[in-house]
Amino acid sequence: MKRWLVGMAVIMCLVAGGTTLMFAGSPADTVKAANLRAAQDYLKSGLILAGEGRDEEAAKSFRSALGIRPDWAEAHSLLGSSLARAGKNTEAEAELRKAVTLKPDYAEGWNFLGEFLKEHGKEKEAQDAFRKAQQYSR
Repeated sequence: MKRWLVGMAVIMCLVAGGTTLMFAGSPADTVKAANLRAAQDYLKSGLILAGEGRDEEAAKSFRSALGIRPDWAEAHSLLGSSLARAGKNTEAEAELRKAVTLKPDYAEGWNFLGEFLKEHGKEKEAQDAFRKAQQYSR
């Protein structure tokens, strides 16, 4: 649980650090920038809700972020973590796996997946995930 909170804090810093791309010019660029900000706002909301233990609501916020940015690995990982804490293990595992499929060098994602697999008795797969987390954290 402590690792999860540290991971969330790291992701929150990245999000709060202004990862929104600034676009200038056309109305389409303005809409794209607004959509990216909305996705970040949904992610931030999900992090706050998850921190309060409101995992079902957090999952809804993460899904809203993914509705805007479906290939956002970090949001899939956070969604998977919230679903796991809400007891929705099948969905959780699928989201955690999707995160590392979308971003194979995502060390935190591999670690979250490893923790999940270990907690659910899948030791060999967990060890493989932890090895990848260690490999990509270098």
